[in-house]
Amino acid sequence: MGLAASQARLLTITARKADCEFTSMALSHQKLALARDMETVSDTYQNALSQTKLVYDYYGTGATNMALDYDLLMTPSIYNDYYPKTVTDANNRVILNSSLAAAARAAGIPAEGLTGTPSSTVRNAFIEALAAESVITPGKAAAIEAVTYANTIGFGSTKNVSFGLTEVTYDELVNLITASTGDTSTFDFGLTFAVQEGDAGGNDYLDSNGLGGSGMRVDVYNASGNKNATYDNMNEDGSITLKDLLSNETQYVWTLSSPKGAATSITEVAHLQRVICGAEGQETSFTDYLVEMFGSVLGGVKANEAALQYAANAIYDIIYPNSNVQQIATELIQKHPDYVTGGRHDREHGDRGEDNKTFRDAIDEASAGTYWKWKKNTADTVSQRAFSSLGTYASYCGDAGNGGNKHSAAVNLNTLTQAFLTAFVEYQEGIDQSSYQYNRGSRGDTVFYDPKRSDFKFTIATQTEVDSDEDNLYANFYDALFNQICMNGWTENDQIENVEYMTDLFKNGLAFISSIAEDGYYYQGSYTTDRAILEVTDDNAIAIAEAKYNTEKAKIEHKEDTIDMRMKNLDTEISSLTTEYETVKQVISKSVEKSFKRYEA
Repeated sequence: MGLAASQARLLTITARKADCEFTSMALSHQKLALARDMETVSDTYQNALSQTKLVYDYYGTGATNMALDYDLLMTPSIYNDYYPKTVTDANNRVILNSSLAAAARAAGIPAEGLTGTPSSTVRNAFIEALAAESVITPGKAAAIEAVTYANTIGFGSTKNVSFGLTEVTYDELVNLITASTGDTSTFDFGLTFAVQEGDAGGNDYLDSNGLGGSGMRVDVYNASGNKNATYDNMNEDGSITLKDLLSNETQYVWTLSSPKGAATSITEVAHLQRVICGAEGQETSFTDYLVEMFGSVLGGVKANEAALQYAANAIYDIIYPNSNVQQIATELIQKHPDYVTGGRHDREHGDRGEDNKTFRDAIDEASAGTYWKWKKNTADTVSQRAFSSLGTYASYCGDAGNGGNKHSAAVNLNTLTQAFLTAFVEYQEGIDQSSYQYNRGSRGDTVFYDPKRSDFKFTIATQTEVDSDEDNLYANFYDALFNQICMNGWTENDQIENVEYMTDLFKNGLAFISSIAEDGYYYQGSYTTDRAILEVTDDNAIAIAEAKYNTEKAKIEHKEDTIDMRMKNLDTEISSLTTEYETVKQVISKSVEKSFKRYEA
């Protein structure tokens, strides 16, 4: 081979070798990329092994695994008990698909909802729009419209009921109240309380706040004013029904008496006021009891609600004309804590620094009558006088220590109840036209409502449950959905019918389930709190992921094998080129050496 030919061959070998090395490096990078792809495929597969899905198990046994989809929740069926399980967002707005959203718009329901449930006209427009959107058939829409709109379903009711008003007589009202309410023992407003232990002399005393009393009792009188019984601390037979309190045959006088030489009647009046009318920190009162008992039958009628409040205010005005008693009682206990352990407010020991006139005036202002006596046991007298009074009757025994007498306060619970009922009737008949008199003072000056002389009728709300045939079940369902849309608002999501999309919303806390409870109200919660929704292993998804993994793995391995084959061939070629390169290089070197020797010769 000549020198020129050898040099040309050397250049060819060098170029080819460089090309092979570059290709080998590129294949090496491809192999690294395949390794990363394999890692990604493996990670995806590993994640898929823990993949779950949401299923609907109506019976809660784990045997039924229906796919949880939007239609199952929002279409009436036995599987949702014909009540919509609304899909809601974080603001409790109902998430509607395109068809339901179109129906809401057609009915004129704004996305922010309405203030209260609307008329049946709007409800019927919604039902007709559902038919126009092919959510229900026109025939089903007509059947639903024929059912009375149930505007209370989801707001305290689980049944479609028809409402009406009816008038009842006084006797019928009392019978209804008696049948639906309990006695005072089931309504804790403080007629009973735990008596504190007595002092060294065996006497019980007021509590440290001055707003309790140990000498507490209920005296029972007949219509003539003769005492039939006394229930000390209400331990013997403390139950009183509203029917008892409305009776003229029996009168219940609640009496509080301080023990020998302890405290003053101001503290007794203060406690009586709290129990009758309530006070801060006190959950219930006798007035609350009256409102609840009468309201159990008269409630649900707007005019009655206002009249009940008017009657409650009337009792407050009778019992609680000012705040002086509460203030003075508190100050007495704070400044003179020995009042509750035997300290006296009497002539012998003075008034402990208090202004006696202020003290006496406060009792006068707070009482329908006040009995002022020295050295007289006035507890029985006060009870007797309270029997004939409307409002608090109180006593003041100046020489309590020496006379061994008690300061007392009492109130006739029956006259208060009659005043409450009278105020209710007065409001309904018209306050300006009223001839009733029920101001605090002597009962002889009162003019109470008398059912024997009045033809006044009480208006009460009635309801009748609608039959539960299929049309009514469908009406229940769409009325409940309609009510939720109107009250809570709605938002449209045209992807919500996609099972995977809805499932992701639930799992990521972007959507919730709102279901009706036994009390007739809808409550929002996570899908994990719904007894019929289960999160289970998604075997199908895992199988698909496994098949995909195997396919992708095979593809990658095939590519790797091909690359390995090409890289092996390139390595062989590079090795051969290297050998040839060295040989040609030696030929060139020897040719050059011969040329130099020729010229030297």
